[in-house]
Amino acid sequence: MALTLVHIIPGALFLALALLQFAPSIRAKHLKVHRWLGRILVVTGLVIGISALVMSFTMNIGGLNETAATTLFVILFLFCLIKAYRHIRRKEVAQHREWMIRAFAISLGVATTRPIVGMFLLFARSRRMNSSVLRFGWDLRSHFSRGKPGSITLGIASSKSA
Repeated sequence: MALTLVHIIPGALFLALALLQFAPSIRAKHLKVHRWLGRILVVTGLVIGISALVMSFTMNIGGLNETAATTLFVILFLFCLIKAYRHIRRKEVAQHREWMIRAFAISLGVATTRPIVGMFLLFARSRRMNSSVLRFGWDLRSHFSRGKPGSITLGIASSKSA
């Protein structure tokens, strides 16, 4: 539980502060505030990334697939964050902004996916379904499927536990 809080609290702070960082008025009128918030973002981003890596190997519920996906997105997030930091240290503002947008986009993707998956898992448990059989993801259907060729559908498969 402590590791989860070490991840979620800085994560919420990161998302809230990052929104402020994208406000042009703060950057233009309060550059000192923007810089300090940026330093806080880098520190919280590193805490989020490191805790996510630890959690992906010790607290996963989706097996190897979840661990692989989480690890990939953590590495991408940290890469973008470090690139943004390096660019701003070199006073390359345009590149810094691009890399921060990428880091923020990845964090938003993860932050919105987790609650959705959590709701499906709660639904599965409330229906006494075996959560290991719960499949949540994009199913690209081929022309052999019942759908139209190349159609994308969201599929959930489950079975009742014995």
